[in-house]
Amino acid sequence: MVKDPVCGMEVKESSAAAVLEHKGQMFYFCALSCYDAFEKNPDKYSFGKKESWWTRFLNRLAQANREAYGGKAPKCH
Repeated sequence: MVKDPVCGMEVKESSAAAVLEHKGQMFYFCALSCYDAFEKNPDKYSFGKKESWWTRFLNRLAQANREAYGGKAPKCH
């Protein structure tokens, strides 16, 4: 079971009225009206869980490494 991001209703993935992928995350909707509301303003409903400061730091560090090393891992030797 997952939660409809618009109304908060619990939805079974297999019986969702609509499904949408947004920024790599899947969203399931109990009704087409919820799907339409989400589609009009997805950022209003797709906030999800907030990342911890440590996760944000690690993501920024990983991004800096990708930029500095062209997507390859740095070598220590």
